[in-house]
Amino acid sequence: MSYTEGAHNSPADTKDRLVRIGSKYQASAPTVADGDNAYLLLDSAGRLLISGAAAHDATATGNPLRVGGVYRTAIPAVAAGDIVDLLLDAAGRLRLAFSTDTFKIIDAVAITAGTPATVWTPASGKKVRLLGWAFSSTASAALEFQDSGAAGTVIAQSPLLAAAGLHNAPPLGEGILLAAADNTLELDVTGNSTVSGMVFGVEE
Repeated sequence: MSYTEGAHNSPADTKDRLVRIGSKYQASAPTVADGDNAYLLLDSAGRLLISGAAAHDATATGNPLRVGGVYRTAIPAVAAGDIVDLLLDAAGRLRLAFSTDTFKIIDAVAITAGTPATVWTPASGKKVRLLGWAFSSTASAALEFQDSGAAGTVIAQSPLLAAAGLHNAPPLGEGILLAAADNTLELDVTGNSTVSGMVFGVEE
């Protein structure tokens, strides 16, 4: 279906028209179930809604073209060359890849060097994707993250912190995915320390 307001290329162009992509603005976000097709949602200014904000009124006129957004309860596995749907969250909002949805608090945990503490146990059948952290250490030490499936192998590490030092993770891009479902994220230190802060990411 064509969008009939205004020319596509120039004022003289009366043939080509833009195609509308998006949704009606709705005051209440719809409820969707696994596998449902849904409109992409817009805010009151017509901008694509990608975070938890008030949504979308069904009173707007028109019949915009629906783009293949699908709500899934789990992120599907894909291979190179696969054609896949845009993924929506449970409220019909566009799901951004690796948007943080899980935070694990580490509240003054005493860790002995060489004896890692478990800081993230995923739900059964899920993998942890570490997207970042924020920590303080009571002693001079570096903080080392390990995958329980490869004990002793460091998968991410902070700089050497001074006593009472603070560290926030640098950008990790797509993050660090643990090797297998049900593996736990472990935190070790290079010197005995009490650590406070949090790790965050997604389970998939």
